[in-house]
Amino acid sequence: MMVRPFPREMASLPALVEFVQEFLAAEGLAQSRAFELDLVIEELFTNLVKYARGERGDVDVGLARDAERVVITLREYGAELHDPTARPEVDVHRPIDERVPGGLGVHLVRRMSEDFRYEWHGGIATTTVTMRAKD
Repeated sequence: MMVRPFPREMASLPALVEFVQEFLAAEGLAQSRAFELDLVIEELFTNLVKYARGERGDVDVGLARDAERVVITLREYGAELHDPTARPEVDVHRPIDERVPGGLGVHLVRRMSEDFRYEWHGGIATTTVTMRAKD
């Protein structure tokens, strides 16, 4: 597993993209996987920057792989409970002017992943997303 801390700020996004590139190269995965991994990590990280409460320290981002899956983890310390998996499903078939703003990023994460989990224990919050490793 590759794990790296990133400052909880929007300026960390380019470094997160580089981290994904390093992971793909180290694991011998196709560059075509980068878009989905980047999108999921960017959405979850951005939500932590914008909405999560608690200490404002670094966020540990981890990437791991087995033969069939890639596992993304985002871990924050001193966090208040902020569960992105608890967001209601978005009705994408409803006319746009009838929808409540927000939630589309989490909707995409749900659609792109095999598993999407959140755990909070004693101020440590971990969001885990499992995706398929190959196209």
